[in-house]
Amino acid sequence: AMAAAMRRTLTLARAAIPGIPLKRVGSYLRTTSVPRFNRMVSTSFKTKKVEKVEEVKVHSWSPESRRTGVIGRKLGMMQLWDDWGVMHLVTVVEIDSEVLRIKDRLTPTGHAQMQLGGFEKNPRNTTKPLLGEFTKLGTTPKRKIVEFKVTPDALLPVGLKIDARHFFPGQFVDIQGTTKGKGFQGVMKRWGFGGQAATHGVSKTHRHLGAAGACQDPGKVWKGKKMPGNMGNKTRTAECLQIFKIDVKRSLLYLKGSVPGNNGGFLKIRDALKRPFHEETPPPFPTYV
Repeated sequence: AMAAAMRRTLTLARAAIPGIPLKRVGSYLRTTSVPRFNRMVSTSFKTKKVEKVEEVKVHSWSPESRRTGVIGRKLGMMQLWDDWGVMHLVTVVEIDSEVLRIKDRLTPTGHAQMQLGGFEKNPRNTTKPLLGEFTKLGTTPKRKIVEFKVTPDALLPVGLKIDARHFFPGQFVDIQGTTKGKGFQGVMKRWGFGGQAATHGVSKTHRHLGAAGACQDPGKVWKGKKMPGNMGNKTRTAECLQIFKIDVKRSLLYLKGSVPGNNGGFLKIRDALKRPFHEETPPPFPTYV
């Protein structure tokens, strides 16, 4: 049935394109439709562009102020040495963020919501609904879109790009990402169980769970019982990681310690909530200008 449908389609195409053999109709359609699609996608972003970004309104920082975070991508880990010759294990994170829009309404706590996008995406690999949204915003498609809650005095103009200078060396940040997925695992790997005996009557249950319930009372398995199941692939936050160094030219952050996720995974980076700034050393507010 599929072959018959393809023959009918090619026959109709041949009738619409006279002078081309039937065997070459498919290649003709591919060579003509792909460049036409590329021109259509490239010209769609020329219709509406952010010609000029508004100036950032600089306000004085206060302990109640809450800045926006940024979008990062984990590149890997490496070793760095400080001035005293002490070696530190650091994670390299690339920063790329652009303000897409600001929601009109405030949250019940009085915070505004800013939507940021980062890391450009090929328009050909973007769905049409998202392609239309990015065209309205006047920017290229983004691979990652996140929202951050900020105080009204920390709002940024639409179209502004944020780089690594949003932070400074020595600052503490919270990193949120998706942990590595391990698939379906048993209790020994997932929860660290010791397993059963290797001998003495144990038959083919050396790595099994064992008893999972209680007696007739309560007559059930309690919720939250540690059992086999999917391991990893969960959203986790690494709190209070210190920034060791900043590379402004390449927009890189060097963070002490490890962050959740694989290399190439996207991260949400914001100021540490449990390590607030001191009034004598405030951060660039609302961002580096």
